[in-house]
Amino acid sequence: MHIKQKDPEAQEIYNIFRMYKKDATLYLKGDEESLDVLFDAVIAAIDASGAFKLKIPYQEFVHPAKEVMRGDKGWVGHFNERDNRRFYLSDVYDYLSLFYEVG
Repeated sequence: MHIKQKDPEAQEIYNIFRMYKKDATLYLKGDEESLDVLFDAVIAAIDASGAFKLKIPYQEFVHPAKEVMRGDKGWVGHFNERDNRRFYLSDVYDYLSLFYEVG
């Protein structure tokens, strides 16, 4: 049995999803403005996090957030495709739900 961890930064990021009511509906099309705002908020929160960045998968979550915040053209272009935003957000949400005591 896996014991979920408690982490205030994980909870903070999870709460962003809840605030935008996008927890289980990330794959649905429509409401792209809300998706964009959610993406920007999650990217900024991951990039600004402290010790939490050391606990989550770097290549999957931290590096993309860092590069988008830096304005890297490759990463920004990658995430201009909204389906890529949806997959990223879905992965972050699932990871938090599986490994952290959030909710």
